[in-house]
Amino acid sequence: MRGVILAAGRGSRLGEATASLPKPLLAVGGRACIDFAVEALLGVVSEVVVVTGYQADQVEAHLAQHWGGRPIRTVRNPDLEAGNLTSLRAARALLGQEPFVVTNADHLFPATMYVDHFRPGADVTIACERDRTILDDEMKVLAAGERLTDIAKTLTQYDGAYIGTTAVGADRTAHYWAAFDAVAAEADIRTASVEMVLARLARDTATAPRLQWIEGLRWYEVDTQEDLDLARGGLGA
Repeated sequence: MRGVILAAGRGSRLGEATASLPKPLLAVGGRACIDFAVEALLGVVSEVVVVTGYQADQVEAHLAQHWGGRPIRTVRNPDLEAGNLTSLRAARALLGQEPFVVTNADHLFPATMYVDHFRPGADVTIACERDRTILDDEMKVLAAGERLTDIAKTLTQYDGAYIGTTAVGADRTAHYWAAFDAVAAEADIRTASVEMVLARLARDTATAPRLQWIEGLRWYEVDTQEDLDLARGGLGA
């Protein structure tokens, strides 16, 4: 299994904080944001593929300096202003038909994320939470039993929230990429997202992703200055 970290975005919601420094390199707890994702994935994958874009040289230099000698490769997304579907598209050739985990560089999970909390299997599995208040701008999920029936920020009825990590198991890679191709062909590439692929898979009960409800996980997402301050308050500057 490989790990994919989406790290191409501009992080414009952080304003001056990312004017010259890419969001994956913002310091939290004495390390860069992307280091949390790299460390957690290396516990369970044979290789990590990092998709860079905005200030790619800086991100790649950081990985070479702090993770040199580890199985990490980088690939650049030339369409970094588009939706994050283009970032996964940039990594696709390196993944082939092998299973993989895809996550975001701005989700600060603990090192034990994929060992103690979210365990990939043979299916398409998504990490979700429900035992807390779900915020308006979160990616909400609706389920039937353990299977996803819909996913969108605009859902008015929902069971919880998706927390940005999907595992595509060996039995489902062909189905996943077929849904990926369908979304890429039909959606506006400027806003197309990996979550749209999950919604596409959820149309058919035979391919609907499995929800794994995560409990007791202490993690942070860094989208805004408020998020950054909160993460630094919990993990240190």
